[in-house]
Amino acid sequence: MKELLRGNPELLITVIGIGGCGCNTVNMLHENNLSTQVNLVAVNTDLAALNSINVENKILIGENLTNGYGAGSDPSIGFQAAQESEGLLRSAIMDSDIVIITAGFGGGTGTGASPLVANIARELNINCLAIVTLPFESEGRIRMDYALQGIDDIKDPIHAYITLSNDLLLAGLGESVGLFSAFNQSNEVLKNLLIALVQMLNETGYVNVDKNDFSTILSFEGESILGVGKANSEEEAYNALDQALNNPLVSIANIDTAKGIIFQLFCKSEPKLSTYNGLIDHIRTRVINQSVLIVPGVTLDPNLSSEIEILIIGSGICSVPSESIKEVIVLKDKNNETDKAVESDDPAYIDEELSFINQGETMTDIPAITRKLMAINRD
Repeated sequence: MKELLRGNPELLITVIGIGGCGCNTVNMLHENNLSTQVNLVAVNTDLAALNSINVENKILIGENLTNGYGAGSDPSIGFQAAQESEGLLRSAIMDSDIVIITAGFGGGTGTGASPLVANIARELNINCLAIVTLPFESEGRIRMDYALQGIDDIKDPIHAYITLSNDLLLAGLGESVGLFSAFNQSNEVLKNLLIALVQMLNETGYVNVDKNDFSTILSFEGESILGVGKANSEEEAYNALDQALNNPLVSIANIDTAKGIIFQLFCKSEPKLSTYNGLIDHIRTRVINQSVLIVPGVTLDPNLSSEIEILIIGSGICSVPSESIKEVIVLKDKNNETDKAVESDDPAYIDEELSFINQGETMTDIPAITRKLMAINRD
């Protein structure tokens, strides 16, 4: 039993940061000693940026193409650079059980190279999850177009992907927040997500979520959500669950249409059975699909920084395809009493309803990324 509870030392998780944002993320994970549990790999076309980080495993891609000076914010250059160095990328992930890609989309290297890395993982039959950030809207239409194209490019080869929005970061922290503080908050959210995910997969719990469980959830391919919540007492466990279910950076609205969900409970001490069952029941009430597969896990960790931590992974979530602007808008009547669903293919009608919503007289649950796609399709 002691051997079983020591975890699975043979499980190799590779977190590969691609481009400037991705390299900063894996460097942050290295500084938080996550490198003792996972294989951290930094990939970039910019040699100077690559040399500035402390991660041991670094790959300069497209050396002949870019001479180490970067991709010039051009995803096609990033893709060609990855093609040139495909052998190095393949070797970096070849022996992995799980690959997690982290990158900022909208520039050249992360946007262009990430889909090729995902494709290599698919060819090697390695479970692959991508966590990518979208640019600020203020960075311009071109960068957002690049980012959305990058998401389209990675959808097919990746098993599951999660988009984090910088604009949602701004909305959540307020306009007075400092630039560096905002990005530190974003990095902190991402760090907490990755650390909880790695801990779940590497440490065997009393109720265990293993690699095959993770593979099953990722088999419901498509858009996903990932969230972490913390509480200082078991009585506040439901607050932690709500935090996990409402990650302020995730670009899609909620977990309602998920086909598969992992619920991982980390505890300092033994939780009540009623708390465990109640949390799972609460998740099930949030999901429209009554046949959703929920895989629960419980890990006892006396060294936990808080009494309760909860990790939620939802996969197979239905989102509006980019080729359609059809939206279902949930509206309140003027007395704020009854809901009605309004479905339309007419851009003018949708604009009118969204304008009405923005006046504060109604509410909507349209994801930020969908609103951007709608705007692009109307032009």
